[in-house]
Amino acid sequence: MPRRKADNTFVRWLLIAGVVAFVAVADWMADGIGPRLVLGSATLQLSSEPAGARVLLDGEAIGETPLRYRDVRPGSAAVRFEHRFHDAVVRRITVARDDVRRIHIDFPPSAGTLEIVSNPRGAQLRIVGKPLDAIAPIVLSDYPAGAYDITATLAGRQPETQSVEVLPRQATTVSFELERLRVGEVFVDLAPRDAQLEIVGVDERYRPSMTLPLGAYEFRARRHGYGSQSFSLDVRRGRNRHAVRLERLYGTLDLTVQPAAAIVEVSYQQAGEWSTSRYQSAPLRIPAGPVEIRARAVGYRNYQQRLTLTAKILHYAIELVPFDIQPGRRFRDALASGGQGPLLAIIPAGVFRMGSEDDSADERPVRTVTVSQPFAMGVFEVTQAEFDRQPAADALAMKKPIPTPSLPVPADMPAQHPVTDVPWREAQGYVDWLSRETGYRYRLPSEAEWEYAARAGSASRYYFGDDPSALCAYENIADATLATRYRKYSTAACSDDTLGLAPVGQFKANAFGLHDMLGNAEEWVADCWHNNYRGAPATAQARVGNCASRVVRGGTWDSAPDAVTVSYRSLSSGANDSRGFRVVREL
Repeated sequence: MPRRKADNTFVRWLLIAGVVAFVAVADWMADGIGPRLVLGSATLQLSSEPAGARVLLDGEAIGETPLRYRDVRPGSAAVRFEHRFHDAVVRRITVARDDVRRIHIDFPPSAGTLEIVSNPRGAQLRIVGKPLDAIAPIVLSDYPAGAYDITATLAGRQPETQSVEVLPRQATTVSFELERLRVGEVFVDLAPRDAQLEIVGVDERYRPSMTLPLGAYEFRARRHGYGSQSFSLDVRRGRNRHAVRLERLYGTLDLTVQPAAAIVEVSYQQAGEWSTSRYQSAPLRIPAGPVEIRARAVGYRNYQQRLTLTAKILHYAIELVPFDIQPGRRFRDALASGGQGPLLAIIPAGVFRMGSEDDSADERPVRTVTVSQPFAMGVFEVTQAEFDRQPAADALAMKKPIPTPSLPVPADMPAQHPVTDVPWREAQGYVDWLSRETGYRYRLPSEAEWEYAARAGSASRYYFGDDPSALCAYENIADATLATRYRKYSTAACSDDTLGLAPVGQFKANAFGLHDMLGNAEEWVADCWHNNYRGAPATAQARVGNCASRVVRGGTWDSAPDAVTVSYRSLSSGANDSRGFRVVREL
């Protein structure tokens, strides 16, 4: 029994000593002398924008953001955030045991001064890859603090890139010493000349006799319709020459055409110019590249398509669409800018004899012409009001008085007279404008189309017969009314009661519904002037080329009967006050 009592006393003193030691260690750690090991401590979750800020807790560095820090002693503390490119931010906090405190700070913007200089002066600058709208030397005040890669470039010098830091409220200077480039001149002799030449890995486009830094380069030459070619060139000092000859590629065009009797023409580029071949029935071997196919047949709409032919066989089907139109029908097209275009009448396809064996030599030889496609033609000559619908910048500033010396017209009528004093190129400009406004192709008529439309199925001197005394019912020409005022060697033995230009549509129409084809104002057509019809096509196509003069058709209000026949033709290279035009619209 006495021994058990002694053992209990020893255990009791041992427990007391352990408690005292624990309290002492805890106080020692709480005083900051040892590691923080606090029972019931708080936790801090720390973040910043930008990240990577150094964090100090009561002056002690504990890590960088983003950071989760445990074992924070309860009570008050100071949390300090420090970033190289921003002013420090301090937060005072108070935490209790087992708290979880989230703290996020956005560093306020800060700036310094950045000075950039180069030798030689005038270097182009890029900061972090973005071009600077200035050249060196330059001082950038209040430039955002941070780390930057700056590149300086100057023609004939080696580009240089440096990494710099702009610190808050401090001046930073970066200096570039640009070394002279060691370059060589490059000239590549290309065939064909318009081939494209790419320098692999070089942003600058090739140009003859350009300079490149010394070294090895890869080139690629290519052109549509030719085989591409790659080559290496070791650029050395002086002139570096290289010749490239691209091989022409050929392909085969195999067409299926409906109807089989259609006339098919294929245009392609040959030796830098466009060539045209008639497609018969067998596949056609032609140079690869852009190919334009045109097909036509009587009773069908014209067909046109552009394709790209490769160095293979291309099977392509063409099916012409039959016309579904009513000859003689009248219509107008809407204009994109508002309103409507000229009144049109549909002219059917057909065949006629063009020219005259009995009149002037320039109307011979008479030949048979096939008008394979119907078309629409202006019922009237283009009026001043219609012509003035063009934008002011496109229209002619030439509203000249209508020549009506003895018979007055109402004040609102001149706009309905045919526009005159229009040069050929201005007439062409008007039909081009109509094409843009309507989305359909407008143009001047060919000479063959004009005579075909004027004859309207007739074979006589005038579309109504051969008697000039009947002219006054159909056309405004030189007649007895004119003879009362002006001396004229030849006038029609009738009177139309009109002196000068008349408003359009005042006289009878021909069988196609067209007015004023033989008188009032003479009309431009698309053809170049030729002294006769030798070599003229048997189709309705215009004879074009480098024109010194253009064909003018129809007569005027003061033309003699012999100058207003359906076959009569004249020429001009300029405008006058009795010359206008009418339009054709393709269907």
